[in-house]
Amino acid sequence: MNRLILSFLILFNCQFAFASNLNDKLIIANEIYYSNPDSSYIICKEIEKLNSKTNTELAEIYICQSRYLILKTKFDEASVILSKTIELLEKENNLSLLAKCYSLKSILLNRVSNFEQALFHQKKAISLYTEAKDTTGIISSLTNISLDYLERNENDSALYYLSKLKRFDNKMKEKSKYYFHQNFGKYYFNIKNYDKAIKEYNEALSIANKYKMIDSKATCLTLIAITYFNLKQYIKAEATLLESIAIANNNNLLHEANEAYIVLIELYEKQERFKKALEVKKLNDKIEKEIFTIEKINKINEIETKLRLSEKEQIITQQELKIKKEQLNTLEAKSKISQLIYFILLCIVIIVFVVIIFIRAKKLTSKIKTQKLLLEVKSKEVTDSIKYAKRIQSAILPSFKTIKEHLPDSFILYKPKDIVAGDFYWLENKDNTVLFAAADCTGHGVPGAMVSVICNNGLNRSVREYRLTNPSDILNKTREIVISEFDKSDEDVRDGMDIALCSLKFNISDSKLNHSKTLKLKPETIALLKYAGANNPLWVVRPISNNIEHQALNYELIEIKPDKQPIGKHFKNLSFTSHSIELKKRDTIYIFSDGYADQFGGPKGKKFMYKPFKKLLLSIQDKNMNEQKKILEQRFNDWKGELEQVDDICVIGVRI
Repeated sequence: MNRLILSFLILFNCQFAFASNLNDKLIIANEIYYSNPDSSYIICKEIEKLNSKTNTELAEIYICQSRYLILKTKFDEASVILSKTIELLEKENNLSLLAKCYSLKSILLNRVSNFEQALFHQKKAISLYTEAKDTTGIISSLTNISLDYLERNENDSALYYLSKLKRFDNKMKEKSKYYFHQNFGKYYFNIKNYDKAIKEYNEALSIANKYKMIDSKATCLTLIAITYFNLKQYIKAEATLLESIAIANNNNLLHEANEAYIVLIELYEKQERFKKALEVKKLNDKIEKEIFTIEKINKINEIETKLRLSEKEQIITQQELKIKKEQLNTLEAKSKISQLIYFILLCIVIIVFVVIIFIRAKKLTSKIKTQKLLLEVKSKEVTDSIKYAKRIQSAILPSFKTIKEHLPDSFILYKPKDIVAGDFYWLENKDNTVLFAAADCTGHGVPGAMVSVICNNGLNRSVREYRLTNPSDILNKTREIVISEFDKSDEDVRDGMDIALCSLKFNISDSKLNHSKTLKLKPETIALLKYAGANNPLWVVRPISNNIEHQALNYELIEIKPDKQPIGKHFKNLSFTSHSIELKKRDTIYIFSDGYADQFGGPKGKKFMYKPFKKLLLSIQDKNMNEQKKILEQRFNDWKGELEQVDDICVIGVRI
């Protein structure tokens, strides 16, 4: 092994010696980067010392250095160098190198979890590469931007850029195809097609082995292990992770080792091998501490260097003063010495003042770091609690299997604003009657979710315990239960719920309803809908033509107004009203919360409003319910654009 290393060093030194000019040395540094990044960095540092460098050559040297610093997790140093390089290249108007800087900046920001800025820089890079007509650069940026979207689990956007990348397949160097296969592997992993994911990862691994891409190989092995882990092939996952960790540790790849250790800890915990998990966690803690320590040492070294320079300058000044004291005997000399003494005293005062400020700043920095860590811990605890609350809230919602069983031709568009929501949907089957509702509780996020649990319980009790099926009776009883729950508090709680509640009965031809003397159903009626609402209306969209086979149907929207009172305390609580509607074939029922219509967006940043919402629903009646849901969601996202979602969204559609 030692002979092999010695042979490599002799060959490398010979090759470097024959590189007669700066450009040749840069080519060597770039060629050996993947197989020997440390040597590549050393060459770049040596080139930097050479004289007669152009700004473009200096920029290429800085790019070479910053790429290595990112690999070694020295993010602060890399960021400073890249910012300096960008400023240099903007004066030179070198679009390709400038794009490469923005691309590296994006990779750096990704490593520190600043995904929004990472995506912004990568898009800027691809714009510059396109302007420069740099095909290699475009391929690199498409690869990176698809990876950014994959890390955010935005698979449709990732696939869009991967598809664009595929068009350059015949222009791609074989080494670059590593990232192509790696990213396609991540895409298939994200959509849970694990067999295809492993196939793509193995293609990438083969390229990494062929070109001795050490850090890429470690990363690829970790990705393969994660796939095995999800396939519950724990033995393969463990072996692959240990191989990745060995490569990372042997080459001092802290980031890659950290990624593999995190997965290995999770694997051991899954296998209930807690002792092994603890051992690995201790190793990973050392790595994370080392990453932190490296950054700290770099900053300390910088400060110490400045202080040493300052001390040398002071020694020189003191020696000059001593010589002047011995040479000057006249009054003029004494006057100058006095002035120098005053100046030295002033310097000492300033230095003392600076030292005091530095010490205080250091203490303050330490205090801020401690507070930041405490805030991060508390923030994680709160986020974890909210995520657990989401699991609880999801458990009380009806499953999509249950919904499709009772309402086969339907959709539910449900988009909480936060992790947990104040909106919820509800379904119950009672006495061959399907009861379903779209509800909007006071607030959103955690407060809204807490109110939603109480209101959901009220609906369940009204049907299951009190055996009610008439919508108005259910709402009256639910209001009674909700007010009773809130009255237990000493405070005057006026939270509550807006809701549209429907009961739907099919097969009414054989029902007792059809034999009732008080209810005469039309021959074309195939279902009977009853509705009661608290502030939320019911919309029924119906074909105007009776001939449903007609290809160009017109539609009308029938709106049933709700009672203008919530489920909760109100200045005057009145009984809720039930409305009955006979439904025909192809009638479509819509109930919803106010979140869709109240969303700000569009070119003027205004609310979407109910009138455009009605027009949108009327325009999609020729679509099936799954397509309707997709159109509604896409229209909502297009309208919202870059603005924040203002409220929870719940829209239910049922076709008869």
